[in-house]
Amino acid sequence: MHEDYIGSARQIKLYWLPGRRIAGLWCGSSPCYNASPMGPVMISAGRAHDDPGRPRRLSGPRGLAAAAFVVGFALYTASLAPGTVFGDPSEYQFIPAVWGIAHPPGYAFYTIVAGLWQRLIAIGSVAYRTNLLAACAGAWTVSRVVLLTASVGRDPAGDAGRRRVSFAALVAGLAVMLTPDLWQHSIHANAHILSAAITATQLSVLLRWYRDNEAKWLLALAFLVGLGVTHHPITVLGVPAYGAFILLHRPVMLRQPGTLVLGLIAGVLGLSPWLYFPLRSANVPFGPSDMATWEGFVRHATAQGLRVNLFHFGLADLPDRSYVFLQLARLQYGWVLLGLALFGALHLLIERPKVGVLWGLFLLGHLGFTMNSVQDVMAYLLHALVALAVLIGLGVEILARALAPSGVWARRAAILLPIVILIIRGTGLFPAISLSSWRAADDFVEELRVRFSGTGASAALVSDWEHLTPYFYEQYVEGRVPAQQDLRPVYVTGATPWVESVYANLPLRPTYLTNYRRDVRELGFRLRPVGTLWQVLEPPAVEAVSPLIPFTRLSVDGALTLLGVDLPTDPVRQGDVFPVIVYASVATTQTRILMPYGVLGDVVQHWTTDSRRLTPEWLPGEIIAEQYEVFVPFDLLPGSYALQLGYVEMGAEQRQLVFSTGDVSLPLGILEVVAQAGSDRSASVVRHAITNIGNEVALASARVRSGTALRWGAWDRPLGVKAGQPLHLTLGWEVLAQPRASYTVFIHLIDAEGRPWFGHDYTPLGGAFPSYLWFPKWLPGQRVQDPYRLVIPANTPPGQYWLEVGMYEMGSIRRIPQLGTDGTMTGDRYILGPVEVRP
Repeated sequence: MHEDYIGSARQIKLYWLPGRRIAGLWCGSSPCYNASPMGPVMISAGRAHDDPGRPRRLSGPRGLAAAAFVVGFALYTASLAPGTVFGDPSEYQFIPAVWGIAHPPGYAFYTIVAGLWQRLIAIGSVAYRTNLLAACAGAWTVSRVVLLTASVGRDPAGDAGRRRVSFAALVAGLAVMLTPDLWQHSIHANAHILSAAITATQLSVLLRWYRDNEAKWLLALAFLVGLGVTHHPITVLGVPAYGAFILLHRPVMLRQPGTLVLGLIAGVLGLSPWLYFPLRSANVPFGPSDMATWEGFVRHATAQGLRVNLFHFGLADLPDRSYVFLQLARLQYGWVLLGLALFGALHLLIERPKVGVLWGLFLLGHLGFTMNSVQDVMAYLLHALVALAVLIGLGVEILARALAPSGVWARRAAILLPIVILIIRGTGLFPAISLSSWRAADDFVEELRVRFSGTGASAALVSDWEHLTPYFYEQYVEGRVPAQQDLRPVYVTGATPWVESVYANLPLRPTYLTNYRRDVRELGFRLRPVGTLWQVLEPPAVEAVSPLIPFTRLSVDGALTLLGVDLPTDPVRQGDVFPVIVYASVATTQTRILMPYGVLGDVVQHWTTDSRRLTPEWLPGEIIAEQYEVFVPFDLLPGSYALQLGYVEMGAEQRQLVFSTGDVSLPLGILEVVAQAGSDRSASVVRHAITNIGNEVALASARVRSGTALRWGAWDRPLGVKAGQPLHLTLGWEVLAQPRASYTVFIHLIDAEGRPWFGHDYTPLGGAFPSYLWFPKWLPGQRVQDPYRLVIPANTPPGQYWLEVGMYEMGSIRRIPQLGTDGTMTGDRYILGPVEVRP
């Protein structure tokens, strides 16, 4: 007879012969039920009798897990991206299709699985069916969370107790299913959702061994660990927790060399997908060709070139990084569910301490790594979210158990209320998260086909990785890209940067950029917007243009000739941002800065000079095209509005300029503004915010501390700080609309002349929360507190400075205009307040 304690229940296993189990009895304060193949047996007052009407214990959780898989798969499929997505997702689509090798660490297991999936699941395009694999992996992860919660939860006697655990498992599954992070990773092709599925499966198998004490589950775990290694190193972070748990539960394992050898063999078998690299590398159509060598294999499989993104922060940053994790966890689950997770964790440590140690070490390993990374943080966080979901389910079960004496309705409310809240939350998130109408990458490649196919121009498309991957998909999988004699893609890397790529191609062929590049413009080249591209022109740029609205003999102050403008032809929505392209030239060299501005109805928006080619830089006779943005206020009522253009001379005081028509403004047309859902909420946020950055994010709050001195919001009284000492700044962001780009936050200490003495430029939340990664990641209504520890350089001269904040596009380095509550532009930075630096 063998006894094992699981929580407050005692498991008694009886053996008739060595290795043959007759009955597994689960005993507590209530009558005990067995799980023997002979049928259920209830032990009561020393007597045993059959209970043939009672279902087997495991049928409930397994059935619930299957139902959770179906619901999750349906939800993710309904919000699935229909085609390609910029960046890595498209790589994850075309690499398996051509049996290539992906970027480090190569994702051998994913490539094999996705390649087989693409060939067996013939639904829609290759891009769509690969996205469907992500939906399947996400749903599988949800189903494992349900099983884990049912396994970790207390094993109560009686139907009411079993129902309580089942409903708690359902809450855990729904909670993780509806986290924005898991949801977003389940609706486009990516390897990270498969990482989460592997980790969840490893935990499930480990707990199956814990319950059954059968060695085959340990061998299965070893095999899964090996598979995880060949997929992504992140899956290894749970292995120390697994090992500690196994030794804690069965220390005798160290004295069983046969089992250890079998486990080692199983793990090595799990590493077999790595054979794909050397076998395929010699003839790979895309990827490294030297992975048949040990050096090439190790370099790629261990992602040596990406390690600069790891262990970026020091001990002094630990409080801020912990705060960042709390912010991210709150965005996924909310404070109420996180509170339940805390109760679940405490309960687990008290009633099932071995499993509690497993969960604690698992979370510690993953969070310790993830919070010290500056790239793919939201992807790495998936593993912690899985573990937290199980704790949430345990917390719900504890709450329902505590309310059991209060009556059946109290118990039901404890279970059903979280389910109702989650369903309501998921309904609200669906339109913001769904990629079912996301076709930006497909449209981009279609634009290239229409613009360049058949031209014979041999144009160069100088591009970043994000724009090239959907192009590679169309090239390698669909075969629908312009011919080489029409368009040549040029991949920008660290070895071949933007500027060098332009210099290498511009003398030979027309050259286009996939993004505005300040470094190219600052070398004197002209960047002319052409659709979503930017054509690079050597000065003077005299190539003809065809504006949508051309002008004839129209001048501004007798100095600038206005040739035409491009405007949107479709209605715009409240809160939208739309471009206005202005084509102009000068006959003689100008010393004055002549700047246009836009007027929409009664809203005047003076455009900033950042990243513009100003009139003193124009050569006589060349045609300059500049793109400006008009920001539609959220509280602008739907209707028809006149759009006008004006000009001012920049100087100490802006001087209004007059057109040759004698007017100070030029009517461009009537713009139709239509209503947009959520605009009232965004308008309310803007009215109470410190500043509105590009109609996409509001700086809702700010708090700065130096020693014991505090300032809130914008301040007028100087904040003292010693040179070499830190300022602790926390910025509160609230998302107004889905971002159009990945933004970098800049925080600068500037002097009275605007010169920066200290700068901190980084992705929000220390790289953990990018606004746009392949597609918009921030969701309207999300609020985060963004902490910064800013050490003022020790050599900063004493005196008064000012702290400015803002955002710029990560790719183009163009600053995002800021708007006042009335929709007018206030500049491209916000001065929070004065700082007095002391020696």
